[in-house]
Amino acid sequence: MFFAKLFIKDYEDTESPAIREKYGLLSGIVGIVVNLVLAVLKFMIGTVTNSVAITADAFNNLTDCLTSGLTILGFRWSNKPADREHPFGHSRIEYLISLAIAGIILITGYEVIRSSAEIIINPEVIDFTAAAVAILIFSMIVKVFMAFFNRNLGSAIKSETLLAIAVDSRNDVLITAGVLISLVFTQFTGILIDGYIGALLGLVFLRSGYKVAKEALGRIIGNPADTQVSGKIKEIVRAYDGVIGVHDLVVHSYGPGRDMASLHVEVPVDIPFAEAHEIVEKAANEVLEKLRISLVVHMDPIDTSDKRLQDLINLTRELLRAEYPYLNAHEFRIVNTMPKATFIFDLDIPYEHKKDALALRAGISEHIEKFASGYICDINVEHGYT
Repeated sequence: MFFAKLFIKDYEDTESPAIREKYGLLSGIVGIVVNLVLAVLKFMIGTVTNSVAITADAFNNLTDCLTSGLTILGFRWSNKPADREHPFGHSRIEYLISLAIAGIILITGYEVIRSSAEIIINPEVIDFTAAAVAILIFSMIVKVFMAFFNRNLGSAIKSETLLAIAVDSRNDVLITAGVLISLVFTQFTGILIDGYIGALLGLVFLRSGYKVAKEALGRIIGNPADTQVSGKIKEIVRAYDGVIGVHDLVVHSYGPGRDMASLHVEVPVDIPFAEAHEIVEKAANEVLEKLRISLVVHMDPIDTSDKRLQDLINLTRELLRAEYPYLNAHEFRIVNTMPKATFIFDLDIPYEHKKDALALRAGISEHIEKFASGYICDINVEHGYT
């Protein structure tokens, strides 16, 4: 955070789109300068020593320059205000930039593997020089700095793009170490492993590109809400007097810092509607103020005076606590049907237990009907969004 504090005014306001843009600009400028210097030095050393691995490493630095340039553009474009065509803003552009960066990394990996295959088939002698070793060691030191630099910036503003660049810088350290090992190994053994090291670097590029692409596509398609964020929303709302429970939280992300959410809030059925509305309105305003998330609330009236319903709710929750702590039940109600009344509720089953949903539903229904023989149990299965 030293560099953020040095170059960015109000650097602590990391939820502000304008401040996020400045973080991206800082990362991009530093990345372009550093990687351009490293690329020039490595191209020179790679040409002198006839090393495809060093040249591949230089090419990687050039792609890092392009990546840094895309980072600057991505943060600038994503900070554009909402307009008629894009009423939710442009923040998702940052994910598209991450996807473009992934494409660059994948193409680089392919080209490095192709060049390395040619060297393996037609090996060339590598000239060992002290200058080459010095440049490679210097590059490793610089890339260690860049890894920590981008990781700190990315963590501060929760940017997947900057965190991906940090991982790429970390990989560069390992890659350059591989090149150095190749150079030293060939010098002392006479065995040419330059092409094999280059191919290994290419595989590292492909793996990194895949991981960045997977993360970016996940954000575009729609990942589940961050558990800390969803937990904080529920905590804020539950703290208000009159709120019995909360469920069915859905967080829609339109890019970093551009989140909207909807939530079902259980309130007593016997309090005036205006009073219940005021409670949930205050809760929603607090969520907006503290988390910058626009919250839409659906109120579910709960009849707390119905002893029949309360007994069934207690029976259900005790069962879940004892046997199924990973499940959550809500929206309890009784419908007076014949010959038996129907006890209805919704049951949240995590996706990792989805294959067991029917068995879980049947087992819980059987247990409740056993201890509440006057009722038919009807469970609606849900899988949630958090």
